[in-house]
Amino acid sequence: MSLKMIALDLDGTLLDRDGSLSDENAEWVRKAQASGMNVVLVSGRHRMRMIPVIEKLDLRLPLISANGCEIWDADGRLMNRSVLPWKDVETVNLFAFQHNVRYRAYCAEGVFDSENNHHLAQMDYSWLKVLLKSDDTRSLSDARDRLQATNRVELIVYGSPEAPRQIDVQPKGTGKASALAKLCDKLGIRREEVAAFGDDRNDIDMLRWAGLGVAMGNAPDDVKAAADWLAPHHHDAGVARTIARLLRQASA
Repeated sequence: MSLKMIALDLDGTLLDRDGSLSDENAEWVRKAQASGMNVVLVSGRHRMRMIPVIEKLDLRLPLISANGCEIWDADGRLMNRSVLPWKDVETVNLFAFQHNVRYRAYCAEGVFDSENNHHLAQMDYSWLKVLLKSDDTRSLSDARDRLQATNRVELIVYGSPEAPRQIDVQPKGTGKASALAKLCDKLGIRREEVAAFGDDRNDIDMLRWAGLGVAMGNAPDDVKAAADWLAPHHHDAGVARTIARLLRQASA
């Protein structure tokens, strides 16, 4: 397999349990780029929370943030942004209120939490995605079912379908895979030339899309089932060890 790109999720993949970047993972990401590989960070995080990782790597890398709602080039220029239509923001806000569900809302201007009395319907921003969360799985299931029935948004459910713990609500047709496909099209890279690493349900479409999908050892079973390779656990420098394997194969 001839690879030209490595796409890396952050939390639970490149980053340790405490959210830090290990020296070993950083070293092998740098070696991958030095070998001629394109490296891109692909995360559910807001871009502002991805920048510290870029700075520690001391590299210029493209970013895909907010589960694919934004694509940034290596020079920090916005390449693409998908936003939730205002009527869908109002719908999410209504359902969250009716079902007593908390949220964290990601927009181009920042991140806002319902715990801090930020109300979606009162803010005129460019909304990227809304993370719904609740300890009451029944309430979260009800909100999910009502949002699915609108057929206007993309939902990523974390936890089991019967007992969801969090739900990402984002624009229809968005996801890590579609964003990565757009970036690769710009760079002239085919999907067969991409290795994608991930650990959670927002990574499944990306792992299936890439020529080589790599699930972390800490991933749930359905994420592992979507992958071609299984990497070691993220707290065992699974990214570093798998990149080293890929580079050895490339030079063989």
